[in-house]
Amino acid sequence: MNRRLVALVLAAALQGTLASAQTVACDVKLNVTDQDPAGLNVRASPGGAIVTALKAEGRWVQVHLTGQNGEWARIDDAKEIDDETGGGEKPLFEGTGYVAFSKLGTDAGLHLQVRAAPSAAARLLLDLSVTDEGRLPTPGVLGCSGDFLKVRVGAVVGWTRDYCSNQLTTCV
Repeated sequence: MNRRLVALVLAAALQGTLASAQTVACDVKLNVTDQDPAGLNVRASPGGAIVTALKAEGRWVQVHLTGQNGEWARIDDAKEIDDETGGGEKPLFEGTGYVAFSKLGTDAGLHLQVRAAPSAAARLLLDLSVTDEGRLPTPGVLGCSGDFLKVRVGAVVGWTRDYCSNQLTTCV
């Protein structure tokens, strides 16, 4: 085997190792908030080639996240949820792909606790409950780890399990 080919194979293997080392595993569902008529691009790798586009314009599209790599969410499926006729879920994508976190979102449930780390034992940074005066602020999603989301609520950045990806309920 010539040295150049060996160097290319080693470089590719090292790149794959570095990419997987940067990926933090998670298990959460989020909604596609990107209403671009062209759809949200699903990529083969973070910033890589486009595999497909998820068209959420006027529809409820939910993705299952399995990991985070920087500003990219690794997904393994996407579904259109039929929230008008009760028709269930329509698969839009299955496999491994990456989407930008900035195009995903969720709502707060009836209670929102934000912690300093992705652990139920971590220091509490914010503790809000719905009152008669209105709704909780919508957290901006920044990342994920395990079953926690990294969120921004006003000036507070931290981790929560208190989110609602079901648009038909007031999650508790």
